[in-house]
Amino acid sequence: MGGVAALICAISFALLMLALMIVVLKLARTMAITNYILDDIRKEAIPLMARIETTIDHINNEMGYVDGVLKSAEKLAVRANTMTQAAQSLVTSPLVKVLSLGLGVQRALGLKSAGKGRTEPVEEVGRE
Repeated sequence: MGGVAALICAISFALLMLALMIVVLKLARTMAITNYILDDIRKEAIPLMARIETTIDHINNEMGYVDGVLKSAEKLAVRANTMTQAAQSLVTSPLVKVLSLGLGVQRALGLKSAGKGRTEPVEEVGRE
């Protein structure tokens, strides 16, 4: 009986080792495929990274140009604002003085331009 039990244990151990060997071989094949895919990715990624770096350098150069243009536009806007304020004060100040002089003369002469053309409200007849 002891020989039969040893034979059963030996066959079971051999089947377990066979199953384990199949699993290891499939795992090795999967790892080989994964390595192949990673190598392809590495071969594609390195030139892609170089192109991305070149593109980013180009974008940085263009942003420098845009920054210069925006600074120039800001200077022009400040100058235009200054010129507008100067023109406004140049036109407004004499205009206010002339209007004030005209109003003073009008008051001195006793004329009422605001009252001209006004009519008194008519009383309603027959209102109870």
